[in-house]
Amino acid sequence: STGTQPRHMSTALGVDWASGCWVVVAVDDDGTTITTEPAMLNVLYEYDDAEPILVDIPIGLPETPGRACDEAAAARLGERHGSVFAVPCRAAVDADDYEAAREANGGSLGSQSWGLVPRIREVDRVLDACDAAARVYESHPEVCYATFAERIGHGPLGSKRDDDGLDARLSVLEAVDPSVGAAVRSFVDDRRDGAAWHRRIRAGRLDDVLDAAVLAVTARRGSFGVLPEGRESSDDQVIVYPG
Repeated sequence: STGTQPRHMSTALGVDWASGCWVVVAVDDDGTTITTEPAMLNVLYEYDDAEPILVDIPIGLPETPGRACDEAAAARLGERHGSVFAVPCRAAVDADDYEAAREANGGSLGSQSWGLVPRIREVDRVLDACDAAARVYESHPEVCYATFAERIGHGPLGSKRDDDGLDARLSVLEAVDPSVGAAVRSFVDDRRDGAAWHRRIRAGRLDDVLDAAVLAVTARRGSFGVLPEGRESSDDQVIVYPG
């Protein structure tokens, strides 16, 4: 700490990987900010007083393939269980190439899981080096959306890859946190019109912005449900969702 006034007091953060950068949605008393950072280390540095920080990336790697929290999340999502991917074991994440990782993971490793290995490794190393685990939690955007949608009586959300799915999730955000929802809708509508935003994010990654936003809204609530049930939110290999 430099002893200067903290830059981000009482900031709730949602963070999601967007194929080239981390999308960060920050919510505090001054409003909602949507931006990007190139690395998780930058996120922790720029938001050094943010708490809690919810990240859509595995935290806590199993020694053997399979995590109870992922099974619980898939069961909670029902027909949309496919949005929960299988988390590789630690030896697979530490492997040098795909074939070695696949062998370490019991002979099976999907392309989505392999594609996220660098990000899983990044977060695992950064949290260990920065001693930041006490304020960073793993969450899952679709579990958060499904939970909020159920509570407000919203119908099925559909795929987040099309406009109807994006609009459904925007409606959920606006219902559960109007100020954040309005800011995110304004941003998304502006981006849909082709407005330049950030050179590091692809124009088609608006779903990642919505994912980070629902994590920020969940973080802002301050209390969490935990998957699997009966665990503590501070434990490894758990997924938090709106309490």
